[in-house]
Formats: sequence, C-alpha cells, structure tokens
Amino acid sequence: MIDIAAVTNGSVGDNSQSNNNVHTVSLTAYRIGETEVTQELWQAVMGNEPSYFDESSGKEPVSGEAQKKRPVENVNWYHAIAFCNKLSIACNLEPCYTVTAGGNQIDFSTLEYSAIPTTDNTDWNNAAWDTGKNGFRLPTEAEWEWAAMGGTEDKWAGTDTESELINYAWYGVHSGSKTHEVKKKQPNGYGLYDMSGNVFEWCWDRFGPLPNPLPADYSGHASGSGQVVRGGGWYSSSSLVARAFRSSSASIAGDNNIG
Repeated sequence: MIDIAAVTNGSVGDNSQSNNNVHTVSLTAYRIGETEVTQELWQAVMGNEPSYFDESSGKEPVSGEAQKKRPVENVNWYHAIAFCNKLSIACNLEPCYTVTAGGNQIDFSTLEYSAIPTTDNTDWNNAAWDTGKNGFRLPTEAEWEWAAMGGTEDKWAGTDTESELINYAWYGVHSGSKTHEVKKKQPNGYGLYDMSGNVFEWCWDRFGPLPNPLPADYSGHASGSGQVVRGGGWYSSSSLVARAFRSSSASIAGDNNIG
C-alpha cells in the first residue's frame, strides 16, 4: 500500500466536468493499494472467482499476462465492502463496516459469498463505516481523486497529454476489449497503477452533488441513487478515464468493468 500525506485545502475536480468543478478538499493521511484488487487476492479472501474475464470461459489474458493478476470485476458494492471486512479479519485488523439485518449485526467471519445480496437490499444500503477501526475499506471519492492526481494537476492519472495516455491506461481501442494484468502500464506520481482505465473502482460514497468546499474527510451523501465509481474501464473513451470524471452505479450492479 502507498502512504498518502494529509492535505488541507487541496484542489480537485476540473471545470470541464459539469458535476465535478474545481473545489477544495482536506483529508487525513491515509493509505491506498498500489493496484486494483486482483483476482488472485479476491480468491484468497472470498473463496471464489466471479470475474467475467476468466480464461476458463474463453476470455483469456493476452500473451505474457497472468490470469490471476488481472483485476477482479463483476462484483457489486455489497461484495466490495464484504471483501474489505473479510480481508481485515484475515489480517487481524478491525473490520470497518457493520451491516445490521433483522436486528443483528452480520458476522463477516462466517458470511458465505452466496449470502451477499445481488438485489437491492435496504440493510446493506445502510452499511455503517466506523472511522475508528483500522481495517481495510473502500476509499472515499475525495481520497480516490487526490490519489489519482499523484501530486499533479494532470487530466489523467500519470499524464496531462492524451497522446501519452496509452502508456498509463488500458482504455477504449487500446485495451483489446478486455482487462489486463495490473502494473503493466506506468504508475502515476504516487506510484499507483491503473487509476485510469482497466476497471472502474468502487468508492464508499453515495453519489450526489458535491458541496464546495467539501467538509474535511467528506464521505458522501447520507442517501442517494447508487455508489460512486471512478477511473474508467477497459472499454471507456479517454474522457471517461480522466481522473476528474465521476459517475455512479447501483449498489447491486456487478459488471465486467467495475472492480
């Protein structure tokens, strides 16, 4: 994981984005994984392989790339927070998320993958994040974008020049219509890979209009229609893999371009 220093009144967003104009952000120091979560790590933690891009189904990686090191995808937001809790438990850390169903907190140490909802579920939509816990979690949208900037104001994660984007991102016509092993492109200024392209990444926040300035350590709206996804994917145009592009997806929307 990569250490990201605290920031006070930093600048994120881009005025070319109608729903993400330039605004200020203040964040406590945090850490973020240098790559997208791989199929290998997901298998070790969750005990299954849900990805659409799986060599056993004829969607093999390109020559020279390892299947198990492609990003996991086809997982919804409920799966993502369950993964974070299960990884925390496996590493003897404190799970960050609680989900209460029928008056009882779900025990993530025994939760079966098949028990994680794939249809809209109020209990899981109301998952709570305890910021005092030290386990793994999804980044907030603000944390994601600050990390993607890599200490610059570049339009994409790693470059400000579209002709160079192919060196940093798997996207559009340059992806071969599939995901790729992580860390095959160049990293951004913070040493993070595939922040633009390969697969969109789930964030913690519910999607909604952004206040300006953001409250410190802003974590999204109290309610909203879906969760934030960031970074663009293997099929996306260059505009959709821009670090300031923001979109949302329903919590239940596991797709082959979201990981």
